[in-house]
Amino acid sequence: MHINVAIADDQKLFRKGMAALVNSFENMHLIFEAEDGQHLLDLLGNVQEPPDVILLDLSMPNLNGLETLKILKENHEAIKVIILTIHEAENYILATIQAGANGYLAKNAEPEEVEKAIIEVFNNDFYFTLPMLEVMRKGLVKKSLPMVFESHNLTPREKEVLELICKQYNSNEIAEKLFLSNRTVEGHRNNLLLKTGNRNTAGLVLYALKHKLIDLDTFSH
Repeated sequence: MHINVAIADDQKLFRKGMAALVNSFENMHLIFEAEDGQHLLDLLGNVQEPPDVILLDLSMPNLNGLETLKILKENHEAIKVIILTIHEAENYILATIQAGANGYLAKNAEPEEVEKAIIEVFNNDFYFTLPMLEVMRKGLVKKSLPMVFESHNLTPREKEVLELICKQYNSNEIAEKLFLSNRTVEGHRNNLLLKTGNRNTAGLVLYALKHKLIDLDTFSH
């Protein structure tokens, strides 16, 4: 496993510190750093090997994190994005997840958590801490937020697959657990994304929380 990482943050000292931290992790390499969203998009257009994971600050001049994320997901859908922020309000979290973010990391996180977040997003497509999930759950029950979640007819098997996805099992592990082929599991995952109108696994986790298909205890194992 080798993970290429990029970072976009307008605070130079923080950005340099994160760059050094990422390069200190085993099997990780920071391929470039950007000072804002526009700079990130410009650099992406000129690299031969794109990053696997981008650490993206939410509050930046020229092009903020949310606007950058939307453009990123349109043009570089395969790249995973972890939002870096001091804002832990649910409307920020939900807006970025809806726009396609794969995870969320507070700027005061421990170095071990930064490493864990990058690895989990790379392997499992999403990373949330329990406090973040609690904030999201509270946000989802507030009707004032612009969340569009209709009730969908998921099959019992799809619900089963969704629960295992939320428990952070990958496709191979789900296939083994349910005695299915990998292709069948991927089919269920694609159906879940289509039925719920979500961009990625992080969105499926939100959907499962919203419809009480899982509870937060699911994530503590």
